[in-house]
Amino acid sequence: MGNHSKQQIERFVRLAIVTAISIFLLYKLQRTVRLMLISLFLAAAIAPLVDQMQKYRIPRIWAVAIIYAVILVMAILTIAPAPQLINEMGVFLTRLPELLQKIEIPNLPLVGNDAQSVILLLEQQLAELGKELAGQTVDFTFRLVNTLGIALMSLAIAAYMAINAESLFKRILAPFQPEIRAQMYELIPPISRCVSSYVIGKIGTSALLGFCTYLVLSFLEIQFAGSLGLLLAVLNLIPFFGPSIALVAMMIVSWSAGMGKVALVVSTSFLMQQTEAFILQPWLVGPYLNLNPFELLLSIIVGIELFGLVGTLIAPPIAGISRIIFEHVYQHRYLQPELNNPGNGSVETEADTEPDTEPDPGAHIDIKPDIKPDIKPNTSGKVNPDVGSNPNVRHNQLKSARSPSKPSNHMPESGHDDRQD
Repeated sequence: MGNHSKQQIERFVRLAIVTAISIFLLYKLQRTVRLMLISLFLAAAIAPLVDQMQKYRIPRIWAVAIIYAVILVMAILTIAPAPQLINEMGVFLTRLPELLQKIEIPNLPLVGNDAQSVILLLEQQLAELGKELAGQTVDFTFRLVNTLGIALMSLAIAAYMAINAESLFKRILAPFQPEIRAQMYELIPPISRCVSSYVIGKIGTSALLGFCTYLVLSFLEIQFAGSLGLLLAVLNLIPFFGPSIALVAMMIVSWSAGMGKVALVVSTSFLMQQTEAFILQPWLVGPYLNLNPFELLLSIIVGIELFGLVGTLIAPPIAGISRIIFEHVYQHRYLQPELNNPGNGSVETEADTEPDTEPDPGAHIDIKPDIKPDIKPNTSGKVNPDVGSNPNVRHNQLKSARSPSKPSNHMPESGHDDRQD
């Protein structure tokens, strides 16, 4: 008993030391951990596409090259109008205080102040924000270059992970027991599908929503249509909050065009956002993410606390992965034992259902009248294999083979001669 308690204490101390060292390393290597998480996220996103291409006998390295080429073409098409959009966005931010002044709201009490004083306060805040942005140009440029470098490194690491996925999994899972390895191999496909569907579905629907918004605003002759479409496409990647912020910006821009156009812009944008949220997202992402609104909102809040803006993007798929792992563990640890052991946990076997009494060796066995056993003496000296399972017939057959000239008058051992009675 003492040795057992000592082993438990040693195991607990070992686990506590490993946990403390892991937390310390995670704290010290935050940037590296973030880089590896983003790379793993991207690798899991492109892994299903690589697997599908491999089915058509395309090597994994060429599959990754094709996917990256498509991403590069899409990036070029997106960046091509970027200078014009950036210039338009700068003009929009510069004229935003002027646009706010054009909004005329009746003087109604609003938290102790009238509406115009609130608008004046917003103008002052925007002016200060513009000065801060102008003073942080160098810092912004450095952060932009750093972000581009991290993105390129993440793409390179993700490509390596996707190409060598099988060997990497074997090396990572080698120290674990076979049962754990088998369960991990079961978890990999649904996790990969969850991440891939979220990334492709979210980026695709956001790009489609931004392009449709640009077309609608251009048709309604609203200023800064390109910038507002780009703003909506980017902010739509952030669930719940992003589309609402973009909708407020569209309302501010279209306010000077009249209440009719404001109503058209708001209603059209709201309709497109609801279509994307309740039709496209459940169709493309819902079956794999499998999160209710509360879980999704909670994951976003936790992601913001841990990783900032990046956390809002990666929190939903991480929450979906956590749900997949939880359901898998719950099913294998709790549901399957209950299904295999109904009732009090005892499994009923054939031995439990057999009667306690032994069968009577002289019990009568019914034979159908249309089936007549045809047993003849064997004079060839060979044993018929068809009757090898009956020991009495086999005994008579061997006896007939030894004395072929004398037919056997011996009665079967299992029979009974009534005449002797």
